Amino acid sequence: MRASRRDEPGPDRVLVRIGLAAVATAVVTCLFPFFPDPVRAPDTGTLPGSAAAPPRAAAGREPAYSPPVSLTIPGHLRPTPVDPVTADEDGAMAVPASPHRMGWWALGAPPGAARGTVLLAGHLDSADEGAGPFEALHDVPMDTRAQLTTADGRRHTYRIVARRTHAKEALPKDLFTPRGPARLALVTCTGDFDPDAHAYAGNLVLYAEPVA
Repeated sequence: MRASRRDEPGPDRVLVRIGLAAVATAVVTCLFPFFPDPVRAPDTGTLPGSAAAPPRAAAGREPAYSPPVSLTIPGHLRPTPVDPVTADEDGAMAVPASPHRMGWWALGAPPGAARGTVLLAGHLDSADEGAGPFEALHDVPMDTRAQLTTADGRRHTYRIVARRTHAKEALPKDLFTPRGPARLALVTCTGDFDPDAHAYAGNLVLYAEPVA
């Protein structure tokens, strides 16, 4: 479990520069860790590929989707609450302050949608609460199942198929879109910590594809 000095700045956030038509870039930063970050697993797996586009629904017949309320990765991540979020006044993804909650990018895809990325982002730790549950993402093996429960009580299952790390200002733009292949993306911070910038060097992204 990590701790941070209580006089350090507030919790980490995912910065999302919002353009007129699309998200331009994003950053995950986290709090000052007391202990050095351990060696992490390397990138692996194949990103979920594009699937054939489903038939367009007739006007007025688009399916209704429900927002996610909880994420579970059995054996790795206990049920963790999910809050719908968008951008704050600074153009940042308004991730919940507590590392024991995570944010769902509500401008992206909802669970169960035929296309688009279901994006969840969580803090690695905080000064007041120490390490959060997203710390477990660094050690989740490929082919592990992740389960998203939605407000209507349904459970949507995804299979983790790829792990990627990115520089803190280089998250892929397509994480923030309701277009593209149907997939789940889980984001937190990783890498070396810069005590002057109060930020980790990179972002960890786990990609998962829907399980029928």
